[in-house]
Formats: sequence, C-alpha cells, structure tokens
Amino acid sequence: MSDAAHGGNPYRVYLITWAILLVITVAMLGAELFHLPRIFLILFLVVFMMVKASMIAGNFMHLRFERRNLSWMVGAGILVTSLILYTFITPESLHVRNASQQPVKESGTAPHPGAGIQE
Repeated sequence: MSDAAHGGNPYRVYLITWAILLVITVAMLGAELFHLPRIFLILFLVVFMMVKASMIAGNFMHLRFERRNLSWMVGAGILVTSLILYTFITPESLHVRNASQQPVKESGTAPHPGAGIQE
C-alpha cells in the first residue's frame, strides 16, 4: 500500500528526490573549487548528470513503475541522441577552438565598410 493510504505524506518521495538533486547540484557547482584535472572534472560532472537524469526519469516521470522495456527504450533514445549530438558538436567545437587560438592579424588601416562587397 502507498503512504497516502496510511495517512503519510504522498509527496515524501518527491521531497527526498528534490533534496538529493539539490545536494548533487551544489556538489557539481562546487567541484570547480577543487581544481581537479580537466578530464576528472568532466567525468565527475557527466556521471552525476546521468545520476540526476535517472532520478528525474525514475521519480518525476514515473519510469520506475513501468516495465523495464520502456526504461530501456528511453535510455537507448537518450544514448542515441547523445551520440548524434556529440558527432555534430565535436568537429564544430574543435573548429572554434582552433580559430580562437590563431593570432589576429593587425593592419595599419581599418577596412573600408564596403570593401569586399562585389556587385
């Protein structure tokens, strides 16, 4: 039987989940203060983001009460979407990083506002 049938707080699981998510979020924000090597910081953040996503999906989206097949399908969808985004975002981020590391050419004169426009 549920807690509500016994006179308990029906929102207890949501409050506990919210408190745990809050603690994890504060830990993730505070992780930068420890000056971890970048790879460890990224792994720490990604692992805890996955934990938070699992808690949200399980408790707030009620997936923990569904059949495991539905949970696996949602997880596979998230994984495929993440891989697609990674495939498209990584080359662009490398391009932006390389472009930002190149020195800016300084010339003695400013270009004319209409320069480079061909009619």
